[in-house]
This record gives sequence, structure tokens and C-alpha cells, in this order.
Amino acid sequence: VGAAMHLIELDFETYSDVDLPAEGVARYVQHPSAEVLMLGYDLHDGHGPQVWLPYMPPPTDLFAVLAAGHYWSAWNAAFELEVWHWLCVVRLGWPPVLTVERCVCTQARALAYALPKALGKTALVLGTAPKDPRGEELIKFFCMPNKPVKKRPLIAPIHGSSKGRYLLGMYPQEAAEFGEYCRQDVVAEGAIARRIPWLSPFELAFHQSTLRTNLRGLQVDVPSVTAAAELLREALAAADEEVNWLTRGEVETVGQLSRIIKWLAKWGIYTDKLDADALDALLARQDLQPAPRRVLELRKSAGSAGVKKVFSMQQRMDSRGRVPHLYTYCGARTGRDTAEAVQPQNMTKKGPELRWCEDMNCRRPYAQKLDVCPWCGASAAFSKPAEWSYKAVEFALDCIRKGLRQTAAVFGDPVLTVSGCVRGLFIAGPGMQLVCSDYSSIESVVTAVLAGEEWRIQAFREKKDIYLVSAGKITGRTLEEYAAYLEAHGSKHPDRQKIGKPAELGLGFGGWLNAWLQFDDSGTFSEFEIKENIKAWRAASPMIVELWGGQVRGTPWAPTSFELFGLEGAIVAALRWPGTRYTYRLISYEYDKRRDVLLCHLPSGRALAYHRPRLHAPGDANRPGQCKITYEGWNSDSSKGAVGWRVMDLYGGRATENVVQGVSRDLMAHGALNVERAGYPIVLRTHDELASEVPIGFGSVEEYEKLMGDLPAWAAGWPVRAAGGYISNRYRKD
Repeated sequence: VGAAMHLIELDFETYSDVDLPAEGVARYVQHPSAEVLMLGYDLHDGHGPQVWLPYMPPPTDLFAVLAAGHYWSAWNAAFELEVWHWLCVVRLGWPPVLTVERCVCTQARALAYALPKALGKTALVLGTAPKDPRGEELIKFFCMPNKPVKKRPLIAPIHGSSKGRYLLGMYPQEAAEFGEYCRQDVVAEGAIARRIPWLSPFELAFHQSTLRTNLRGLQVDVPSVTAAAELLREALAAADEEVNWLTRGEVETVGQLSRIIKWLAKWGIYTDKLDADALDALLARQDLQPAPRRVLELRKSAGSAGVKKVFSMQQRMDSRGRVPHLYTYCGARTGRDTAEAVQPQNMTKKGPELRWCEDMNCRRPYAQKLDVCPWCGASAAFSKPAEWSYKAVEFALDCIRKGLRQTAAVFGDPVLTVSGCVRGLFIAGPGMQLVCSDYSSIESVVTAVLAGEEWRIQAFREKKDIYLVSAGKITGRTLEEYAAYLEAHGSKHPDRQKIGKPAELGLGFGGWLNAWLQFDDSGTFSEFEIKENIKAWRAASPMIVELWGGQVRGTPWAPTSFELFGLEGAIVAALRWPGTRYTYRLISYEYDKRRDVLLCHLPSGRALAYHRPRLHAPGDANRPGQCKITYEGWNSDSSKGAVGWRVMDLYGGRATENVVQGVSRDLMAHGALNVERAGYPIVLRTHDELASEVPIGFGSVEEYEKLMGDLPAWAAGWPVRAAGGYISNRYRKD
């Protein structure tokens, strides 16, 4: 897709009674109240941006250009696609000439260039034609339901509500301003489109694949979602009553966080927040009295991700019983998708601890704390404890559909039971099945290959358990010793979970003590022992340490020589000498001084962008002689600072994390296009996992994994493979 393309810009303004941010575009456009208020478009034919209004004849000039196969763009093109189909084709009889195959979303291009998701913010960063600041006020006025205001009469009251709406014809001055706003949005989109890079043919194909996945949506088990939502409402109401009683009325509901914080202070428990991390830390205290502990437990249960996901599923289901628009292309700066609404990228596998009945005629799961099986009455004495598993989901959903009392009687905590079933609420549509698989340890493989750490690459080629191999490098134990332990005890050696896993997941990007503790909070090792483990891991992985790179040899606080090496060294060199590309192994950096952007070139040919990068003179006493590197970008993670466009640090570990995630994403994107071309339409795409919905009897796991493992030429010979696939009616995680 080149710069000479004839690109048409579009921008719809619409009305619907549905809350767009809360319920999503599919429900918004499918609602009977939805209608097109105006359409702005620019054919670049010398007439400038045009604004079509519903009383005008259909815009046949636009139809003709689209029918001729010209590419079109919009800011968040999925919205325009949904509006065109449901409101223009279905209701107005327009031709279906707005297609995914000719879509080049300007927002997608901006995100691929590491710019903000919002049109106005991107225009501000680039200094292009600004978005009309009055637009937000006009959108609230004409595009959303409003409460009655004196001297501003409403019409068409919404059923069951005191709200109504304002019509364009009732307020001609504001309508004229709104039309100008629509026209200006088209101008702003066009100005941005001319300032940002085009997507490569591969990236355009992957972006269009994302659009198809989002429009396709994922089927949900509607009866079970409805039952789960009702159960949760009952459970949350009961939790509110219990919290009210425990606090003697000082806290009326589990959602009153400020009141809970104030009440906890009376017990000598001080905190300024009650997010998941804060709750876990508080509940880990050994000095909690029963009342505050129970209040904290109720708050944690009520605020769990599983609760939110069920309500989000129910709120986002469209007329087909599907949840569409789950992903944002290049939502993360590395090119990874970010998840929307139901957030399928972070669904928990946790549920209640179980027992499985040993009676031959039962064999059903129930809460571990029960003394007898609630299904058949058999004693629990001979039933071994077990962790929650997808195998329990069908039994749990059967209870959930029967209500709160039945679920609590069999599985104990009803909210935790629902959380354990969230994945299983996604299903295949009628006559269809899900084919799923994921890439094995893809980020570890990519890290090893980019670094050239040969023993790791060989371990992956031989399909060895990298957690055990890594643990052995730290402890000195051999795989034969670990195998003997497995044979003798029937379980994997504790080193795998307590040493190998935190080392592999936490240390690959320069992590130190806190990175280890993020994956191991068991308290098995002292702080000194953890540091010794980290040192041993680094000593066994010198090429990964070299990949991070730096500006001095020796330790940062006692350098032996000053030298630019690895990724950090290449970044510093690129910023010092603009226009020259500096490469370390498979990754290279180049500073484009004219655009004021540092480009990180990946093996695929795609580039990561760091805007307004700067080298700061040495001044850190802990890093003598070393420059600090910063860049500007959009921060969406509040744990890393204020959300928004801000100055952020760049260093070897973070650069390594970025390139590893970026390269892993490129491999997944290649696999995704492979499976779609072979007739496996994707409905879920989660970092290292793909899931497709196909007719029952179509395809196989073996073919699916082969397609995923068919690597691009730039990754030929890498030990990347897909494994653990399955075919099922329900989505699951082993």
C-alpha cells in the first residue's frame, strides 16, 4: 500500500439510545433507535470534504468510487463498517461497497506508529489539523440521550426513562456547527494520514484479519451467561448485607471503597487503595481480626475479574448471541493486540479447590472442604484433593443454571465458581467447533534466538522442559535427577515451580529481586538466596545479558571500561549519530532526525517507533558515565506512571522486552494469516494462542498446529512450535 494510493476518508456521526462505550458498537448500531445523522467524506477529487445529511439524495459519487475498488480510511474503521452495514445497507438500502478488503484504518496506522488511540491526542502529538474542541459537546447534545433541560425541549422519550433526544432540525445553529465538526474530523484524519507511515502489505493483511475477527465475534453460552449474571447479583447482594452487618452500617456495600478504607483504619489497618495487589498484601497479614479479614475477602471476591467479565459478556452480546470487537490492532507499542470489553487476554484459570468423587457411578467434582460428595453421598475419605480444572466446568455450569443455593452447596464459593467457568462461557456457534492451540514458550524461544544462547536453543529443539533445564543451571541438578524424582513421587520436582518458573518468567528482561517475587511469593527463599539464584541464572545465560547491553563493562557502580554493546549500546550509538543504522545480531536501531523518531527494526522488517528520543548527560551516581535514554509515548499502565502521553525511560532490559514481544507477535501474526488462508476463521487471538471456529468435522489439530508452525523465511530454523491443541465446543485452558 503505497503513498500514491487514492484514499477516501470517511466519518459517520450517529445516534442510538445504547451507551456506546459500555455496550459496544454492535449493540449500538443494531438497536432500533440507531440512525445516521451525517456522513463526512473526502474523495480527493478537488471538491474538498463533503457532508451528507439524511434528507439529501444518496451519495452516489461515494458509491461509485468505492465500487471502483478504491481504498478507504476512517479513524477506528470497525465503527464505519458496522454503521454502513446495519444502518446504511440494511435500513437505507445503500450498496454493500464499503469492504474490509479495501480498508486502511488511519487509527490502526497511528497505533502501529506508537501514537495515541484517540484522534485528538494524535493530532496534538503530530501538530496536524486539530480536532474541533466543541465536538465533544455537540456529540453529547445530538448523539446521546439527554435529560430534560429548561428551554431545550426533548422529543421521543426513551421507554422507561425520563431521557429523550435533540434533533438536528430543532436546533439549526448547533446542527450547522455539528456539520462543520464532522467536516473538520475528515480534515483532521486526512492530515494525520499524510504524516504517518503506510502499513506494509503483510501488516495491512493482518490488520484486515483483525477487523474480520472483531466483526465475526465469539459465540457465548447465552443461558449460562444469563444464569451466572443472576447468581452473581444474588451473591453480591448477600455480600453487601454481610459487609453492612460486619461494619455496623458504616459500609453499606462492597463497592464503597473509601468507606471500607476508613473503617479498616479503625482496626489499625491503613491503606490508600484496595486494588487486587493491595488486597492480596492485606490478606497475607497474620494479625488480621476476623471481621476485617472477612470484609477484605468479600471485597476481593466482589471485585474479581471473573465477576466483571460475566457482566461484560451479558452487556456486550449482540443479536446473534456473540461478543464482537474484542481486540485492538497494535494496541500495545510492540504491535501486540490489546483486549477490549471482556478482556480475553487475562482470563483466570482459578476456581474452587476440588475433590473428584471416587464412586464409579458418580465421578463428579465438589468442594474440597466437604466430607461427603453432595452428588451421591459417598465419603470424601478416599477422594484426593485436586486443583480446579476445565473438566469441572460442565458440572459447575449445571449448578450455576440451577441457582446460587445449588452452586454453594456443591462448590462452596459461588463467585469463585463462576470465575473458574468464565473461559467455558465462550463456545462454538451452532453446528460449529473450536480449534485451538498456542505457541510453546514463544517469548523464551525468541529471547534465546535473538541473544544466540545456544544451550537454550538446543533445549527447545529437543523439546525439553525449559523450567527444569533452567532450574538445573541454577542448582546444579541434572534432568536425570529431576526425572528420577518424578518417577519416585509422581510429581515434578519443586525446583521447577519455585526456581525455574520465576527465573524464566521474571529474569529475561533484566529483572532483579522484584521481578523474581512477581512469580514466586511462596517465601521459600530469603532475599539473599533469591539474589544468588538470579546471579546464577545470569551466569548461565551470558548471551542474554549481552543482549540487554549497556554502556560500561563491569558493574554499573564499578565500571572496568566504557563501551557501547548489545541493544542499549546500539540505541545510544543511533542517537549520537543520526541517520546511521546500528545493529546487534538481528535487531537494529536508526534515528530519523527529521521525524524525531528512533526506529527499532525487527527481523520481520517491521519497525517499533520511539518518539522524541533523547540522550541525557551522565548524572546518575549509580550509573557513572552512562547516559540516560528517554522517549515520548502513550502510557496505558498506571503502575508505570501517569496514564497519557509522557516521557518514559528506555534501557537494555526494556528494549529487550520490547523486541521479544514484537518478534513473538510477528510470528503469531504470520501463523494467524496461515490458518485463516487455510479456512480456519479466527475468533480468539491472545498473544501466543489462536482459536478458530469451523464446521464440525472440518480440519484437525495436527493441521492447525502445522499451519501455526510454518514460519516466515526470516525465522527459518527457529525452534518455534505450536502444541497442546484441542477441538471442543467450549473454550478452555489446560
